Amino acid sequence: MKSLRRWRCPFLAALGSTLLLLCPWPACRLAGELPSVGVVVGSAAPELERFAARELCDYLAKLYGIQAYPERHPSSSDQVLFLIGNPQTNPTVKRATGGRPFPEVTDQGIVLRRSELDGRPALIVGGGSPKATLWAVYELAERWGVRYLIDRDILPERMEDFVLPDLDVVMEPVFRIRGHPTFQDFAASGEAWGVADFKILIDQLAKMKFTRMNIYAYGWQPYLHWEHKGIQRRSASLWYGYRYPITPDTWGRELFEDAEEFWNPDLPLGGSYDEIMAAGERQVHSLIEHAHRRGMDCDLSVPTTDFTPEFAPLLDGAEKSTILTGLTVVPGATTSLDDPQLYELATAVLRHAVDTYPEVDYLTVWMPEFRQWTDEYERAWKALDEKYGVGQVLSLPDLLSAAANRKGWNRGVERAVNMVKGDIAALYFYDRLLRDPKVLAGTLRPEIPFVYGEPAEELYPILDRILPRGWQISAHPENNPVLLLSRPQVLTALASQQAPGILHMTIDDDVLGLVPQLTPNTLHKIFPLMRQSTWAGFIARERFPGDHDWPLAYMARAAWDAEVTPDAVGRDLLAAVCGSSCGESLLEAFHQVEAATLTMVLAPSRSAIAFPVPRMVMKYWTPKPAPEYMGKARSEYETALEAARRAREEATPGGRWYADYWVGRLEFAAGYVEAVETVHRAATAESAGRYEEALEQAGQAYDMLRRATLSYARVARTPTDLGAIAVVNEYGRRALKTKMAELNESLPAGSTRGREPSP
Repeated sequence: MKSLRRWRCPFLAALGSTLLLLCPWPACRLAGELPSVGVVVGSAAPELERFAARELCDYLAKLYGIQAYPERHPSSSDQVLFLIGNPQTNPTVKRATGGRPFPEVTDQGIVLRRSELDGRPALIVGGGSPKATLWAVYELAERWGVRYLIDRDILPERMEDFVLPDLDVVMEPVFRIRGHPTFQDFAASGEAWGVADFKILIDQLAKMKFTRMNIYAYGWQPYLHWEHKGIQRRSASLWYGYRYPITPDTWGRELFEDAEEFWNPDLPLGGSYDEIMAAGERQVHSLIEHAHRRGMDCDLSVPTTDFTPEFAPLLDGAEKSTILTGLTVVPGATTSLDDPQLYELATAVLRHAVDTYPEVDYLTVWMPEFRQWTDEYERAWKALDEKYGVGQVLSLPDLLSAAANRKGWNRGVERAVNMVKGDIAALYFYDRLLRDPKVLAGTLRPEIPFVYGEPAEELYPILDRILPRGWQISAHPENNPVLLLSRPQVLTALASQQAPGILHMTIDDDVLGLVPQLTPNTLHKIFPLMRQSTWAGFIARERFPGDHDWPLAYMARAAWDAEVTPDAVGRDLLAAVCGSSCGESLLEAFHQVEAATLTMVLAPSRSAIAFPVPRMVMKYWTPKPAPEYMGKARSEYETALEAARRAREEATPGGRWYADYWVGRLEFAAGYVEAVETVHRAATAESAGRYEEALEQAGQAYDMLRRATLSYARVARTPTDLGAIAVVNEYGRRALKTKMAELNESLPAGSTRGREPSP
């Protein structure tokens, strides 16, 4: 293949269409009039290429006022041509590359090449597959100055004269798998999103060249009905069964319209099990269909060891799951490895999953977050060693010792050791289950590939011996990239050749919860370590995507360009959104949010400052000073807020909304942290019997939280924001209101009744 000028992060050199004017070839520029432009797509082109052609026409209209329509053959009136696809899908591309062959690219390779066809200037916009051709269109739009947020495009403020760019670009990704989750858990996550919301997100992720949507469904969620031995599943819940009523005094009440409870818009509130399950399955089908339309594959998780309580009588040694509200039952410590009923239950789940969603591309089987099936690990190891010789790689005592001495691990020796014990049992079980051809025989997808989700890191060296070629490993060694970076040896331990590894790269940690979190500069240190090993890609793990335009834009770019930096991406993105001065101030704010994130993650007590569970606020009602890290984090959020307010004054008219969003988010963050600090003081006063002081402090905390939440409500942007506001109302407003009423009752006889909480 001839040497080509390969793309190196174009927006670092210039913004918008400026770079298009700096070309050595003659440009097609028709000053004072709009050229006739032809967008040519093959007559038998796949639907994704036809969609790519329509998208290009749309950007031509938005950016240059040029009305163009996809056509199968160039018109005699066309002065400029865009040729969509590759020589196999579009004969005009083949003709235009007659003297210079189309580059040899993978199915993800992108090609933007200036050419000629029948004496007319042309630009080939194509790739090694239809999805790569679609990415090529979005890459071209970026070079024209378009930038992508999670919910909209940002177009250049001024319309420039049309210039056909002189490009000779071939792009191949650094990481081939670039995933993003959908549902997850908690009200302030994708679990609150309807299909209409997800379609917008999927469209924007496709523009950022993401390749996969991960549909991570838990066993208690309403996304898979199944039955076995006359028992039918009859229970389903959202967000661990927690409920979020909306009442007249709810802060931000207007956001919820006439709703009486916060709920997913696609599921019938108060509906029967059958109604909720049917709606949930429709939602998943719609997500898969739309992701496929945008060139993405889909990975669906299946609860093969995690069953709703109806099935407990069929599982010997069943235990209630220890994850939060324990809505499911799982194999217990003493459940036999070869328990036939467990095998049959898992088989039933797999068969129903495949026949319910035959269009899905992968199925994920999980190692549970909290391992309870631990007593059978020695027998499982012996069987795996006899079959695969895993003992030639590592001995069992060495494995357990490595887990007990896991470097940088801060969640206890027992948990680390149980992870290894439980995962050895699970590896044996899944090896027996998933390799059995009878398990999926007669289903609609008997050969579907699997992803092994989240095995313990000590087991990485043996996975190649166990997993079939073409299956994948989804790794999640830490909840937060800051903690992962403190254990870099994990990133080089996976050297699988059989099964590509995909790393969960957390953008926001559910443990920190509802406050803004940013870690792109930490991610920037992780990517080089991934490149040193055999990682095939990443999953941008997040629950709160309204905050994460910058990290997602950086990850999307770093997946193609090893030299790009978070600040370069941030400056470019923010300048496009709200102007250069505003962008610099917002970037300063983002750096302070990064600092606050680090402060909380590295706190000695492993902060769960806004973890969205019932005692989110009231767990701080303890008679002792607030932890030092809280004051530091609040100060960092306040500094970020000052920068965001400055950015709002500097913003372009069209970009002020974005600075406003961050002002509201940061007013919430600083106010929330100050409120929980005040809760500590109230608890201290109550413990000392100073009930009037305690009531006054509780009232101050209530008012702080109310102001903070109303600031957030003013800028709410996604269903995630609405879910977060509903959570704060339930676990902050309602909890503090109840506590203040209790304190009023505790006032000494003769005292004036204390203050009532504001609405």
